[in-house]
Amino acid sequence: MQLNIDKREGVHNLNIRVPDADEIVTLNWLSKLNGQQHTLISLERDDGWQVMVGGGPIYYIVTLGNADENLTLENSSGDEAKMVELCAGGQYGEYPESFCVDREQAANAVSLFFRGQEQQVGWQK
Repeated sequence: MQLNIDKREGVHNLNIRVPDADEIVTLNWLSKLNGQQHTLISLERDDGWQVMVGGGPIYYIVTLGNADENLTLENSSGDEAKMVELCAGGQYGEYPESFCVDREQAANAVSLFFRGQEQQVGWQK
């Protein structure tokens, strides 16, 4: 799978591409998301589906999409009324806590994506 990672230096960005990333390489890059230098990874399968993980190092936003759908991983224990500030793709934004997951949840979604089993976790349109 094609993996893309952002590398921020001030207001500038350099995309790092890993053309044949496996699960271990991808999870290693996921662990480097810190909301500053690395704020986003994206992974694309041959079937056109893409998973993106933004944020770090405590909370993450995980999206799943293709040409027809765009879904966000849910945090079932998160409060929809509580907002969390994250930097994803170099842009700061506030997200409902119900969409902010921890590293373990983000890593699980990525691992399931590699196996084509991403529907085993809760996504919202």
